[in-house]
Amino acid sequence: MQDTKDFVASVKQSKGIAIEPLPKPLTYEHYVYSASFSRSPFDAPQQELTLDVISKNRDCLQPDINRRKSLLEANALDNLIMRGTLGTPDEFWALIQTNDGDVYKVKVGNYIGLFHGKITQVSEQQIELTEIVPDGSGCWVERQNSLSLHSDA
Repeated sequence: MQDTKDFVASVKQSKGIAIEPLPKPLTYEHYVYSASFSRSPFDAPQQELTLDVISKNRDCLQPDINRRKSLLEANALDNLIMRGTLGTPDEFWALIQTNDGDVYKVKVGNYIGLFHGKITQVSEQQIELTEIVPDGSGCWVERQNSLSLHSDA
């Protein structure tokens, strides 16, 4: 037991490691928010006045942007190929192939292409559609287009 007491006494007498004092804390400098005339960073931004906003307020042709888009509306008409038709005299369908090789069937009233192209007629040789394209002034104009049957010959 004496050995333990001697060890404890020698440890108490030995010098410990010198610990550096903590640095003084930096003084807090208050920041004054001087952009009070600007929008608060905690508020949602307002919609800017752009051609889109201007055109919504004008009385002219506009596409229905709330309409659910079909898969074929992600492709330009140049990337779509009419492969054939099927159906009855009452309802006629066209078969459309994408660049990916997927084939879709469409009928009158369906939408295809990038410019809100609505199919107006399906025949054995072609699909006719009406596209809505921007006119550059905030309004849109209708344009007739077609997609013809593609033969591999």
